[in-house]
Amino acid sequence: MAKTWKDTDISLDPIKNQTIAVIGYGIQGDAQANNLKDSGLQVIVGLKEGSPTWNKAKSDGHTVMSVAEATKKGDIVHILIPDMIQSKVYSEDIGPNLSAGKALSFSHAAAIQCNWIKAPDNVDVIMVAPKGPGSKVRET
Repeated sequence: MAKTWKDTDISLDPIKNQTIAVIGYGIQGDAQANNLKDSGLQVIVGLKEGSPTWNKAKSDGHTVMSVAEATKKGDIVHILIPDMIQSKVYSEDIGPNLSAGKALSFSHAAAIQCNWIKAPDNVDVIMVAPKGPGSKVRET
C-alpha cells in the first residue's frame, strides 16, 4: 500500500542550505520548482537558451540560466525534461558540469533504468516521483 507523506512527517533541514537546480520548466518543472520555492528552498531553473518557458520561469520569481550553469551551481540537479532528450542534454550540458557530492534527481526512472544516463560513482541518484500531472502537484 502506498504511503502518503505529510509536511509534518519529514524535515527539509537536510536540504535547506542546498541549491536545487530544476532542469526544465514544462508541466512538472513548473509545478515542482514552485512547490520547492514555496517550501522555502533555494531553487534555480536551468533551460536551453531561447526556451519558450524562460520568461515564464523568470516571471514566477526564479533565477533562470543555462542548463550547464544551473548544473554547476546546483547541489541537487533535478531533471524534469522529456525522457527522449534527457540523454542528449545530459551528455552535452549536465554530465560535464557535475562534480563529486552532487545529487542527480529524476521524476521518472527510465533514463537510469534503461542506461540512457550513467551517473558517475561520486554523484548520488535519487527519484522524486509525483503521482499526477503538474497541475495536480501544485494543488494543496
